[in-house]
Amino acid sequence: MVPLGAGAAAAALHLSAISGFPAGFLLAYFAQAPLAATGLGLGFMPAAIASAVAALIVGLASPGVGALSLFLITSVLPVLIVVRLALQNRSAANGALEWYPAGRLLGWLTALGIAAFGAALLLFADGGLTSAVEGYFRTLLDGPSLDGMIGAMTRYFPGAAATSWILMIAINCAVAQQLLTRAGKNLRPKPDYRSTEAPVWPLGVVVVGAVMSFFGGFLGFVGVNAMMIAGIPFFFIGLAVLHSISAAWPARPLILSGGYLFAALLLWPIAAISLLGVGEIWLRLRDRTGRAKK
Repeated sequence: MVPLGAGAAAAALHLSAISGFPAGFLLAYFAQAPLAATGLGLGFMPAAIASAVAALIVGLASPGVGALSLFLITSVLPVLIVVRLALQNRSAANGALEWYPAGRLLGWLTALGIAAFGAALLLFADGGLTSAVEGYFRTLLDGPSLDGMIGAMTRYFPGAAATSWILMIAINCAVAQQLLTRAGKNLRPKPDYRSTEAPVWPLGVVVVGAVMSFFGGFLGFVGVNAMMIAGIPFFFIGLAVLHSISAAWPARPLILSGGYLFAALLLWPIAAISLLGVGEIWLRLRDRTGRAKK
């Protein structure tokens, strides 16, 4: 019964965005949490059952291939991938279980974001993705005085949308894992997020994207958005570094809360934290902090 209830809850959260409920749009962001909790607490097949139930409800409540496809691609697929990989383990030399690294999960989510961006480029190959995004914003913001704002939003929108999507997947899975750990129902031990290591390959995409971003037109558009998406793992590593080096700070909760608030409202703190995550590859600040504590 748990997968059935989780599927119904996920569908209800997803459909709350079109329910007219004032907070429905915010609730829809957490539609993945029941599916993730089912998978991380019961296993992959119960998560697949919960996903099928949720898809059935969404399909009945929102007839049309588009609505159901969007739910399957943006909510169901990434959660099932995370659950399938997160529950993999192997025996170490000392007999302990080694679980699939959290950093590699970030790598897979990043690959999903880049793949989604590539698919959007192909889907709008005729008219151009930039034209489609610009047309969307002009339906919301009309007027010659807003041309500059529309142009900036068009340039960064795909990367920002993919980044927001991946962040919400990670947050939903982390929240599900935290709740299961507190209830003692988790199949996988809670990862030590502060020691998470990012995969190296997104750094290559960041470098190539940064070079392409200096060019104008379509090439620059692709570069800046690819750079934003590929920088996501390093944003999480940057947060892990901040949590590690701030352990001894007197006003740590206030500073970290302020940092999260600024990151949610502004762009440059996210870029700064991501750069810190990139620098951690060579600086190893967390290792130094650990040695200093000893």
